[in-house]
Amino acid sequence: MSSRIALPFLTLRESTVRTSQWELSFNGDHWTTHDEFVPDWDPASTLWFRRQVSLDAEASASDLGIPSEELRLSLAVRVGTGQGRIPRTIIHREAREFVGQENVELSFAVAGERLSALIDISTEIVLAAPPERADQLAPSRAGDRLWQDRSRLRLEGEEPRFPIEVADLSKLLGNALAASAPWYLHWSPRDWTRDFHGAIRLYLSEAEPEFVSKIEAQDPHILQAILSDVIGQVCERLVADPSAADLIANSEPGTLAAQASAWLREAWPNRDVAHIRALLENRPGAFRSTLLALAEQSET
Repeated sequence: MSSRIALPFLTLRESTVRTSQWELSFNGDHWTTHDEFVPDWDPASTLWFRRQVSLDAEASASDLGIPSEELRLSLAVRVGTGQGRIPRTIIHREAREFVGQENVELSFAVAGERLSALIDISTEIVLAAPPERADQLAPSRAGDRLWQDRSRLRLEGEEPRFPIEVADLSKLLGNALAASAPWYLHWSPRDWTRDFHGAIRLYLSEAEPEFVSKIEAQDPHILQAILSDVIGQVCERLVADPSAADLIANSEPGTLAAQASAWLREAWPNRDVAHIRALLENRPGAFRSTLLALAEQSET
């Protein structure tokens, strides 16, 4: 639970709530935990999730200033999907009252075909019913949030990943002005059939240690700017290619053309390449701003 927001009522201490990591299973088989990525992603699979939540009832009453016989708490889970800080689609909700239980197991399934880019799971403990007797600073309305945590898993294969390394850009670019840039994207649009992960390499300037540190700390605005540059370079060249329509329609999964096509479809759904090319030629600012918004990074 974030401690950055001061709520107008008492909340649960971190030590009062004990949780296990979310475990994941494909089609109900072997259970495992994943901290960042869901590997071997297959949209035809059904994903099962489970987790244990333990609550110290006596400590809860003390934390909230509500007598234990008056205290009614609910455990709520919300699952969203889609790129961005805020999930674009909520695909599962459930709530369960503790009813005197100190241990609750959460378990649910999600159809893989409903997922896109990442899985966002929010777990909350809320007040289930207003108490008749309580301290002055106690929560008093049903639904008051008393504790929360959030887990985000990226779907392997859905998020573009490519090699990143720190380098001396002057050795790569000579004495050109480009060598003083904070980063350099090495790639070529000559072969759209190349594997995406091998077709692109991002070099960060070793002459900019503070910049590199911000990336290592996953600064969301820096990451958004860099990914926007990557997306913009690749998409602009694909749209300008005379064979763009054929490349988009017939690209093999995992190729440079396939990744660029996926970006274009997400940025301009239900629009053909002629429309996107016209936008690039006539309103390049709007074209780039759309891709900048597409590159918005998730919270870590």
